[in-house]
Amino acid sequence: MCRSAKETTMKALISRFLTAGVALATVALFGCSTSESKTEASVNPDKPAAAAQKELNVALAPAEDAEKMTAGFEPMRAQLAKDLGMDIKVVKVTDYTSVIEAQKAGKVDVAWYGPLSMVLANQEAGSEPIALGVQSGGDAVYHSIFLVPSNSPAKTLADLKGKKVAFVEPGSTSGNLVPRSAVMEVAKAKAEDFFSDVVYAGSHDAALLALQNGNVDACAIQDVTYNEKLASKELDPGKVKIVWKSADLPQSPLAVRKGLDPELTKKIVASLTTMDKKGVKMDIPGNGNFVKFVPVDMSAYKPISDMAKALGLTKQDMVK
Repeated sequence: MCRSAKETTMKALISRFLTAGVALATVALFGCSTSESKTEASVNPDKPAAAAQKELNVALAPAEDAEKMTAGFEPMRAQLAKDLGMDIKVVKVTDYTSVIEAQKAGKVDVAWYGPLSMVLANQEAGSEPIALGVQSGGDAVYHSIFLVPSNSPAKTLADLKGKKVAFVEPGSTSGNLVPRSAVMEVAKAKAEDFFSDVVYAGSHDAALLALQNGNVDACAIQDVTYNEKLASKELDPGKVKIVWKSADLPQSPLAVRKGLDPELTKKIVASLTTMDKKGVKMDIPGNGNFVKFVPVDMSAYKPISDMAKALGLTKQDMVK
Protein backbone atom coordinates (compact mmCIF):
# COMPACT_ATOMS: atom_id res chain seq x y z
CA MET A 1 0.00 0.00 0.00
CA CYS A 2 1.37 3.45 -0.89
CA ARG A 3 2.06 5.87 1.93
CA SER A 4 -0.18 8.93 2.11
CA ALA A 5 1.17 12.41 1.51
CA LYS A 6 0.57 13.16 5.18
CA GLU A 7 2.73 10.24 6.31
CA THR A 8 5.45 11.14 3.81
CA THR A 9 5.53 14.68 5.17
CA MET A 10 5.79 13.36 8.73
CA LYS A 11 8.67 11.06 7.81
CA ALA A 12 10.50 13.86 6.02
CA LEU A 13 10.22 16.17 9.02
CA ILE A 14 11.46 13.55 11.43
CA SER A 15 14.34 12.49 9.19
CA ARG A 16 15.49 16.08 8.88
CA PHE A 17 16.05 16.30 12.64
CA LEU A 18 17.86 12.98 12.86
CA THR A 19 20.44 13.88 10.21
CA ALA A 20 21.57 17.24 8.88
CA GLY A 21 18.87 19.14 10.78
CA VAL A 22 20.44 18.24 14.13
CA ALA A 23 23.02 20.99 13.74
CA LEU A 24 20.36 23.53 12.80
CA ALA A 25 18.22 22.54 15.75
CA THR A 26 21.16 23.03 18.08
CA VAL A 27 21.82 26.51 16.72
CA ALA A 28 18.16 27.42 17.10
CA LEU A 29 18.11 26.21 20.69
CA PHE A 30 21.20 28.01 21.88
CA GLY A 31 21.10 31.19 19.84
CA CYS A 32 19.60 33.20 22.75
CA SER A 33 21.66 36.22 23.72
CA THR A 34 22.87 37.18 27.17
CA SER A 35 20.62 40.22 27.03
CA GLU A 36 17.58 37.98 26.60
CA SER A 37 18.56 36.04 29.71
CA LYS A 38 18.89 39.28 31.67
CA THR A 39 15.52 40.46 30.43
CA GLU A 40 13.86 37.30 31.73
CA ALA A 41 15.51 37.80 35.12
CA SER A 42 14.29 41.41 35.30
CA VAL A 43 10.73 40.38 34.38
CA ASN A 44 10.80 37.60 36.98
CA PRO A 45 12.93 39.01 39.82
CA ASP A 46 11.79 36.29 42.22
CA LYS A 47 13.38 33.55 40.09
CA PRO A 48 16.95 32.68 41.08
CA ALA A 49 19.67 33.57 38.59
CA ALA A 50 20.62 30.57 36.45
CA ALA A 51 24.17 30.61 37.77
CA ALA A 52 22.84 30.29 41.31
CA GLN A 53 20.41 27.48 40.54
CA LYS A 54 21.30 24.47 42.65
CA GLU A 55 18.47 22.12 41.75
CA LEU A 56 16.82 21.07 38.51
CA ASN A 57 13.19 20.01 38.66
CA VAL A 58 12.11 17.41 36.10
CA ALA A 59 8.55 16.16 35.42
CA LEU A 60 7.51 13.11 33.42
CA ALA A 61 4.09 13.43 31.76
CA PRO A 62 2.20 10.32 32.94
CA ALA A 63 1.99 8.00 29.92
CA GLU A 64 1.89 5.02 32.31
CA ASP A 65 2.19 4.28 36.04
CA ALA A 66 4.08 7.23 37.54
CA GLU A 67 6.18 5.10 39.90
CA LYS A 68 7.35 2.81 37.09
CA MET A 69 8.23 5.80 34.90
CA THR A 70 10.20 7.42 37.72
CA ALA A 71 12.08 4.18 38.41
CA GLY A 72 12.90 3.77 34.72
CA PHE A 73 14.13 7.36 34.51
CA GLU A 74 16.48 6.99 37.50
CA PRO A 75 19.64 6.10 35.49
CA MET A 76 19.10 9.18 33.32
CA ARG A 77 18.39 11.34 36.36
CA ALA A 78 21.60 10.18 38.03
CA GLN A 79 23.66 10.90 34.90
CA LEU A 80 22.13 14.36 34.53
CA ALA A 81 23.02 15.11 38.15
CA LYS A 82 26.59 13.98 37.55
CA ASP A 83 27.01 15.90 34.29
CA LEU A 84 25.41 19.11 35.54
CA GLY A 85 26.87 18.99 39.05
CA MET A 86 23.50 19.74 40.63
CA ASP A 87 20.61 17.99 42.33
CA ILE A 88 17.96 16.62 39.97
CA LYS A 89 14.50 16.29 41.53
CA VAL A 90 11.71 14.36 39.80
CA VAL A 91 8.42 16.19 40.38
CA LYS A 92 5.27 14.06 40.53
CA VAL A 93 2.44 15.19 38.26
CA THR A 94 -1.01 13.76 37.58
CA ASP A 95 -1.64 14.74 33.96
CA TYR A 96 -0.35 16.72 30.99
CA THR A 97 -2.11 19.90 32.10
CA SER A 98 -0.38 19.94 35.48
CA VAL A 99 3.02 19.61 33.77
CA ILE A 100 2.30 22.57 31.52
CA GLU A 101 1.07 24.72 34.41
CA ALA A 102 4.14 23.77 36.47
CA GLN A 103 6.49 24.85 33.67
CA LYS A 104 4.49 28.03 33.14
CA ALA A 105 4.91 28.85 36.83
CA GLY A 106 8.64 28.08 36.71
CA LYS A 107 8.28 25.14 39.11
CA VAL A 108 9.46 22.55 36.55
CA ASP A 109 12.62 23.18 34.55
CA VAL A 110 12.54 20.13 32.26
CA ALA A 111 9.47 18.14 31.26
CA TRP A 112 8.94 15.02 29.18
CA TYR A 113 5.85 15.68 27.06
CA GLY A 114 3.84 13.83 24.48
CA PRO A 115 3.75 15.50 21.03
CA LEU A 116 0.32 17.12 21.51
CA SER A 117 1.06 18.30 25.04
CA MET A 118 4.37 19.67 23.67
CA VAL A 119 2.44 21.78 21.18
CA LEU A 120 0.15 23.04 23.93
CA ALA A 121 3.06 23.69 26.31
CA ASN A 122 4.81 25.73 23.63
CA GLN A 123 1.66 27.77 23.02
CA GLU A 124 0.67 28.25 26.64
CA ALA A 125 3.96 28.35 28.52
CA GLY A 126 6.66 29.02 25.92
CA SER A 127 8.27 25.63 26.60
CA GLU A 128 10.80 24.48 23.99
CA PRO A 129 11.65 20.88 23.00
CA ILE A 130 15.36 20.09 23.22
CA ALA A 131 15.82 16.34 22.65
CA LEU A 132 13.98 13.18 21.65
CA GLY A 133 14.83 9.51 21.93
CA VAL A 134 15.89 7.25 19.07
CA GLN A 135 15.03 3.58 19.25
CA SER A 136 17.04 0.61 18.06
CA GLY A 137 17.11 0.68 14.27
CA GLY A 138 17.17 4.47 14.11
CA ASP A 139 13.47 5.17 14.56
CA ALA A 140 12.33 8.27 16.45
CA VAL A 141 8.65 7.51 15.89
CA TYR A 142 5.76 5.62 17.46
CA HIS A 143 2.12 4.90 16.55
CA SER A 144 -1.46 5.13 17.75
CA ILE A 145 -3.50 1.94 17.60
CA PHE A 146 -7.08 0.80 18.15
CA LEU A 147 -7.32 -2.50 20.02
CA VAL A 148 -10.30 -4.83 20.46
CA PRO A 149 -10.69 -8.26 22.09
CA SER A 150 -9.53 -11.07 19.81
CA ASN A 151 -13.07 -12.48 19.67
CA SER A 152 -14.56 -9.18 18.52
CA PRO A 153 -16.11 -9.29 15.03
CA ALA A 154 -14.54 -5.89 14.29
CA LYS A 155 -11.82 -5.95 11.65
CA THR A 156 -11.49 -2.26 10.85
CA LEU A 157 -12.00 1.10 12.56
CA ALA A 158 -15.29 1.49 10.69
CA ASP A 159 -16.57 -1.64 12.45
CA LEU A 160 -16.37 0.13 15.82
CA LYS A 161 -19.35 2.37 15.08
CA GLY A 162 -21.69 2.43 18.07
CA LYS A 163 -19.13 0.84 20.42
CA LYS A 164 -17.86 2.07 23.81
CA VAL A 165 -14.23 3.15 23.54
CA ALA A 166 -11.53 4.17 26.03
CA PHE A 167 -9.21 7.02 25.09
CA VAL A 168 -6.29 8.06 27.31
CA GLU A 169 -6.79 11.74 28.18
CA PRO A 170 -7.52 14.99 26.30
CA GLY A 171 -3.84 16.00 26.11
CA SER A 172 -2.67 12.66 24.70
CA THR A 173 -1.47 12.47 21.11
CA SER A 174 -1.83 8.76 20.39
CA GLY A 175 -4.61 8.29 22.92
CA ASN A 176 -6.88 11.16 21.85
CA LEU A 177 -5.78 13.49 19.02
CA VAL A 178 -4.78 10.87 16.46
CA PRO A 179 -7.70 8.48 17.15
CA ARG A 180 -10.13 11.39 16.78
CA SER A 181 -8.48 12.40 13.53
CA ALA A 182 -8.76 8.82 12.27
CA VAL A 183 -12.48 8.68 13.06
CA MET A 184 -13.02 11.98 11.25
CA GLU A 185 -11.13 10.66 8.24
CA VAL A 186 -12.90 7.27 8.15
CA ALA A 187 -16.42 8.23 9.21
CA LYS A 188 -16.51 11.99 8.62
CA ALA A 189 -17.82 12.30 12.16
CA LYS A 190 -16.72 13.35 15.61
CA ALA A 191 -15.75 10.52 17.97
CA GLU A 192 -18.71 11.25 20.27
CA ASP A 193 -21.11 10.87 17.33
CA PHE A 194 -19.42 7.75 15.93
CA PHE A 195 -19.01 5.77 19.17
CA SER A 196 -21.80 5.09 21.66
CA ASP A 197 -19.54 6.34 24.46
CA VAL A 198 -16.03 7.76 24.81
CA VAL A 199 -14.33 7.56 28.21
CA TYR A 200 -10.94 8.84 29.35
CA ALA A 201 -8.93 6.26 31.29
CA GLY A 202 -6.13 8.62 32.38
CA SER A 203 -3.13 6.68 31.03
CA HIS A 204 -2.28 4.22 28.25
CA ASP A 205 -2.00 1.22 30.55
CA ALA A 206 -5.29 2.14 32.26
CA ALA A 207 -7.06 2.30 28.88
CA LEU A 208 -5.64 -1.10 27.98
CA LEU A 209 -6.73 -2.49 31.35
CA ALA A 210 -10.26 -1.21 30.75
CA LEU A 211 -10.32 -3.26 27.55
CA GLN A 212 -8.86 -6.34 29.24
CA ASN A 213 -11.47 -6.12 32.02
CA GLY A 214 -14.31 -5.88 29.51
CA ASN A 215 -15.32 -2.36 30.56
CA VAL A 216 -15.04 -1.07 26.97
CA ASP A 217 -15.32 -2.57 23.49
CA ALA A 218 -12.11 -0.98 22.22
CA CYS A 219 -9.28 1.29 23.32
CA ALA A 220 -6.97 3.74 21.56
CA ILE A 221 -3.42 3.75 22.93
CA GLN A 222 0.20 4.03 21.82
CA ASP A 223 2.00 0.98 20.44
CA VAL A 224 4.84 1.64 22.93
CA THR A 225 2.61 0.53 25.81
CA TYR A 226 1.17 -2.36 23.78
CA ASN A 227 4.65 -3.70 22.95
CA GLU A 228 5.87 -3.25 26.53
CA LYS A 229 2.93 -5.20 27.92
CA LEU A 230 3.52 -8.00 25.42
CA ALA A 231 7.23 -8.14 26.31
CA SER A 232 6.50 -8.26 30.05
CA LYS A 233 3.78 -10.89 29.47
CA GLU A 234 1.23 -8.65 31.19
CA LEU A 235 -0.77 -8.89 27.98
CA ASP A 236 -1.65 -12.12 26.20
CA PRO A 237 -1.27 -11.54 22.44
CA GLY A 238 -4.05 -14.03 21.86
CA LYS A 239 -6.55 -11.92 23.82
CA VAL A 240 -6.47 -8.72 21.73
CA LYS A 241 -6.01 -7.61 18.14
CA ILE A 242 -5.16 -4.38 16.34
CA VAL A 243 -7.86 -3.08 13.97
CA TRP A 244 -6.17 0.22 13.07
CA LYS A 245 -2.66 1.69 13.20
CA SER A 246 -1.62 5.28 12.51
CA ALA A 247 1.13 6.67 10.33
CA ASP A 248 4.43 7.51 12.05
CA LEU A 249 4.27 10.03 14.90
CA PRO A 250 7.30 11.99 16.18
CA GLN A 251 8.59 10.73 19.52
CA SER A 252 7.82 12.45 22.81
CA PRO A 253 10.38 15.20 23.57
CA LEU A 254 12.09 16.54 26.63
CA ALA A 255 11.48 20.28 26.88
CA VAL A 256 12.81 23.19 28.93
CA ARG A 257 10.76 25.97 30.47
CA LYS A 258 10.78 29.48 29.12
CA GLY A 259 13.56 31.57 30.66
CA LEU A 260 15.87 28.72 31.65
CA ASP A 261 19.47 29.87 31.28
CA PRO A 262 20.71 29.08 27.73
CA GLU A 263 24.04 27.80 29.04
CA LEU A 264 22.30 25.42 31.42
CA THR A 265 20.04 24.28 28.57
CA LYS A 266 23.11 23.61 26.45
CA LYS A 267 24.60 21.46 29.22
CA ILE A 268 21.35 19.51 29.57
CA VAL A 269 21.28 18.73 25.84
CA ALA A 270 24.96 17.75 25.92
CA SER A 271 24.26 15.36 28.80
CA LEU A 272 21.21 13.80 27.11
CA THR A 273 22.89 13.36 23.73
CA THR A 274 25.99 11.67 25.17
CA MET A 275 24.30 9.24 27.56
CA ASP A 276 24.52 6.43 25.01
CA LYS A 277 28.31 6.77 25.01
CA LYS A 278 28.33 6.41 28.81
CA GLY A 279 26.29 3.20 28.86
CA VAL A 280 23.27 4.77 30.58
CA LYS A 281 20.11 2.65 30.50
CA MET A 282 17.39 4.66 28.78
CA ASP A 283 14.32 2.45 29.14
CA ILE A 284 11.37 4.47 30.43
CA PRO A 285 7.99 2.70 30.70
CA GLY A 286 5.41 4.47 28.57
CA ASN A 287 8.01 6.42 26.61
CA GLY A 288 10.24 3.76 25.12
CA ASN A 289 13.57 1.97 25.18
CA PHE A 290 16.05 4.34 23.57
CA VAL A 291 19.56 3.85 22.26
CA LYS A 292 20.36 7.57 22.11
CA PHE A 293 18.93 11.10 22.18
CA VAL A 294 19.21 13.78 19.50
CA PRO A 295 18.41 17.53 19.50
CA VAL A 296 15.03 18.65 18.18
CA ASP A 297 12.93 21.81 17.92
CA MET A 298 9.26 22.72 17.41
CA SER A 299 9.32 22.21 13.63
CA ALA A 300 9.16 18.45 14.15
CA TYR A 301 5.75 18.85 15.82
CA LYS A 302 4.09 21.02 13.18
CA PRO A 303 2.10 18.03 11.78
CA ILE A 304 0.65 17.50 15.27
CA SER A 305 -0.31 21.17 15.53
CA ASP A 306 -1.86 21.04 12.06
CA MET A 307 -3.88 17.95 13.01
CA ALA A 308 -5.29 19.67 16.10
CA LYS A 309 -6.23 22.72 14.02
CA ALA A 310 -7.91 20.55 11.38
CA LEU A 311 -10.09 18.98 14.09
CA GLY A 312 -10.88 22.38 15.52
CA LEU A 313 -9.54 21.39 18.94
CA THR A 314 -9.21 24.30 21.34
CA LYS A 315 -7.10 24.60 24.48
CA GLN A 316 -10.21 23.76 26.50
CA ASP A 317 -10.75 20.55 24.50
CA MET A 318 -7.19 19.43 25.16
CA VAL A 319 -7.08 20.12 28.90
CA LYS A 320 -10.63 19.38 30.14
